[in-house]
Amino acid sequence: MNKFILFLRHAVALIRDDKLFSAIYIAGTAVAIASAMVIAIVFHILLADIAPESNRSRTLYVTNSFPLKSMLDSGGGIPSGASTALLDSVLRRMKSVELATGFMPASWSRFPVADEQMGRTVDVVSMGCDPDFFRLYDLDFISGRPFSEQEFRNGERVCVVSEKIARQLGNASQLMIPSLQNHPSLRVVGVVKTVSALMTNAAADIYIPYKIEGIGLYNADHPDIEQVDYSGNLKTCVLLREGYSRQDFLDELEPLRQHYNAVTSAKLGDDVQWLVDADTHFFHIIGFFGRDNDQGLMERARNLTVPAILMLFFLLLPAINLSGLVSNRMEARRAEMGIRKTFGAKRRTLLNEVISENLVLTLLGGAVGWVLSWVFISAVSESTVFMDMFGALDKPNAEMSLDFQMFFTPTLFLIAFVCCAVLNLMAALVPAWLSLRKPIVESLNQKR
Repeated sequence: MNKFILFLRHAVALIRDDKLFSAIYIAGTAVAIASAMVIAIVFHILLADIAPESNRSRTLYVTNSFPLKSMLDSGGGIPSGASTALLDSVLRRMKSVELATGFMPASWSRFPVADEQMGRTVDVVSMGCDPDFFRLYDLDFISGRPFSEQEFRNGERVCVVSEKIARQLGNASQLMIPSLQNHPSLRVVGVVKTVSALMTNAAADIYIPYKIEGIGLYNADHPDIEQVDYSGNLKTCVLLREGYSRQDFLDELEPLRQHYNAVTSAKLGDDVQWLVDADTHFFHIIGFFGRDNDQGLMERARNLTVPAILMLFFLLLPAINLSGLVSNRMEARRAEMGIRKTFGAKRRTLLNEVISENLVLTLLGGAVGWVLSWVFISAVSESTVFMDMFGALDKPNAEMSLDFQMFFTPTLFLIAFVCCAVLNLMAALVPAWLSLRKPIVESLNQKR
């Protein structure tokens, strides 16, 4: 502990001794770390378990298609998507599945408010979902509750709205949607904290049971093959139980899939193939793991290689400049190093000291860089490029709010520390090593 305190005092003394060098070094490090951390934070927001999408690491996104031989021969389309029958009869009964939910992805619509301000319209992003949606995504209810299983099954005209919409509507308890033909009003049963559009799967302004008749959320994609009862237009997600993997899920599903294909093909007198796959959240978002062919794999791999190369570039280029600064400083300290070697200091000891001194400067620069990355992302969060990255361009008045946990987590801290350590080694190791290899006599004769 005493050695560590002495080391810190020595490092602080060196910083005070050469303020210009220290300021330039910290500024260069800050820019490098900020550039790398912007990429890391964006990927963290996309991939990490962040409320309300706190279960990303255990979520599977299930894709379904039901090609019929007769439709393929005639050049027709392939039914895709799932029905409530698939959810109830298969997914929710699987041992590896904790819960399964079907939903209609968020879409834009307009609706008038059914209160004393009749006729006013509000732009909203609507989501058709079921009660399990509110179990998969832990939305923060400010008041009320999610709609119940009974309300959902009965097709009752209820909904949950975001805090932002509730404020705009004056906390109206009844909403009107023109597309709801015979029953135009929806009863608000709950208000949730507005979800940032950065949470691409859970964000919406209004959450509606897709079972409501006439609302247009659950019309069959292919009404001419309704007998293929697992086919529908729902997107499906499952939450795996603890200890189960994607492969466990697919292995358990395979005999069920084969049985369904055999029974349905015999019933229809046509060759029906239920094709199903599932992606983890990582591959659902990044989408580079192509299973179709090698070309798809290489093409999608660029989604990760480009950010990785950018991070390396943002660290390497400043490291080259900082290495020149360290080299000049080591030239100025050669006489000092020569005297210390004369009194028995080992080369490795001196090398470790130089690297440690620069590590202090690098960590200071890293802290400044982290703050800069926060400022930068906050500043560009409303920009077109940033919103397009999170699919928010087609969502009117999208709430691009940033929570503290999006910026500061143990994982991001580790990434920042590793970036600092790598930058420090690249910038300080080579010039320090070359300087310390020179003979003691030459170092002692170095002009100061």
